[in-house]
Amino acid sequence: MSFDKFKKEYIPLVKNFDCGNVVINNFLNSENALDFNQGITYVLLSDDKDFIIGYFNISVGRIDQIEKVMDHTYYIPMGGAININYLAVDKRLQHTLLVPEAKIYYGDYMSTFVQDSDKNCKKLYKWVDDILEG
Repeated sequence: MSFDKFKKEYIPLVKNFDCGNVVINNFLNSENALDFNQGITYVLLSDDKDFIIGYFNISVGRIDQIEKVMDHTYYIPMGGAININYLAVDKRLQHTLLVPEAKIYYGDYMSTFVQDSDKNCKKLYKWVDDILEG
């Protein structure tokens, strides 16, 4: 099982992916999943790379502070943010334990970036770099 940036070669696998939500399925089925203007999409693939276990799409954003001075409103950039636009696990694996002794589900694995802090933090920074490089 491994994460990889979504590529055209994975498009044939999409037809078998169903998270149970039509809107989230449609994003992965559309050209938007490959469009860097829509963020970067990563898929969690089976060991044989023949099945999409789940996916997420992230983009960069910013956090603004709103200041009102007299009759004017100003937006002051306060810092960067990572937006998780989509996050899904195939419904056949939802509520399924990935690591039974630790009670870690596939959904936990998809949504937790800091399970193994060194390795996954480096991955998170790499994903942000990928977005910034576009």
